Amino acid sequence: MSRLFNSNRKRMIGAVVSITALMLITLIVWLQFRIVPDAEGFLPATATSHPTAGEIMVLSPSAGDTLYAELIYIAGDIQTAPQTLRAQIRDIDESILITAPIMTQFGAWAIEIPRPAYIGEATIEILSAIDPSVIHERIPVFLGDGTTRPSGTFGSLITPTDGDQIGGDTILVSGRASGVMGNKIQLVLQSGDGTTAIHEVILNHPYRMDDIFWQTDLPLAGLSGSVTLTAYFTSPDAPDPIFSRVTLVITQVAG
Repeated sequence: MSRLFNSNRKRMIGAVVSITALMLITLIVWLQFRIVPDAEGFLPATATSHPTAGEIMVLSPSAGDTLYAELIYIAGDIQTAPQTLRAQIRDIDESILITAPIMTQFGAWAIEIPRPAYIGEATIEILSAIDPSVIHERIPVFLGDGTTRPSGTFGSLITPTDGDQIGGDTILVSGRASGVMGNKIQLVLQSGDGTTAIHEVILNHPYRMDDIFWQTDLPLAGLSGSVTLTAYFTSPDAPDPIFSRVTLVITQVAG
């Protein structure tokens, strides 16, 4: 009888020790993973962005560009964190025409993909290769081909417009250009007394047959009053230069 009592007693002690150990382990795990408020009683912030999310910028092409070349040049920049991306082009009916990977990297990136056998309005999309529902950029363009492109060199000024009053140290000048030799545009700012400031714009695009958007900050070089801004798309010394011109008024008030 005494042996049976001792045996049951040992079993009970063992059960209590096991239960106590399990409770201690549970308490330790809970303390390890529980969310503890800070000194002011606020819970720590919860991450709301994907751990590989980065800031994606597309530098080329620009919205409204007309792409005639056999290869489509797409370039941009990745900030904040490396990212795995994919480029794709959709037609006007949202059907995917072509897709291409963009390798995981940080900083500047560029790819070239064959132009689809399609003429018309299209959209270039830059999206996550991990989660295709995450679309970083959508750039509306027009896809043409060599047979639909006007011949020669052409270009225009978009801003500023004729008669604008401007001021400050620089002004934003923008326009369109296609077929420019050497991918260089020359801006000439000339006042009534003959004072001239010259500024060169480099088109960062490999295919000069494409009709692309460009912009630059033009220094006013201390000029004031009525001035003429001329954008030369061929050499100013050519017998028949291609240019676009506006008349502006530079004020002393910073713009």
